[in-house]
Amino acid sequence: MSRTHLAILLGLSAVTLAVIAGGQSSTPDGFKELYRVEVAGASDLELVMGIVERSGESTSPKHYHPGGEFGFILEGAATVTTEGEPPTPLKAGDSFYQPAGEWHVVSIAPGGARTVVFRVLRKGQPMIVEVD
Repeated sequence: MSRTHLAILLGLSAVTLAVIAGGQSSTPDGFKELYRVEVAGASDLELVMGIVERSGESTSPKHYHPGGEFGFILEGAATVTTEGEPPTPLKAGDSFYQPAGEWHVVSIAPGGARTVVFRVLRKGQPMIVEVD
């Protein structure tokens, strides 16, 4: 098993344990970091895995992720509006990808949403950058 596959397997195990145990403390945007690991063969990159939980209807500020983000909706629903694209509705069971540097706004449905996300970024970069 390669180091990358092992890191992903360990990360998925961390998600499962964190979901059962309630996760770690969250940031103001609802992100709970579950796992962080250096990307094998690319010592300047790291993979950050977490859960984003929002309990009710809300809209994020316009923002982007410097290293990109991909994820899977575990519960609830959201709509993502991305530069130059029509709004994309997402529900439990849907996956998504946001390319690095592409701004977007996330609107959470009244029932809230819970999403597992993976962010790949250069060490020292912020995970989220708000856009005016």
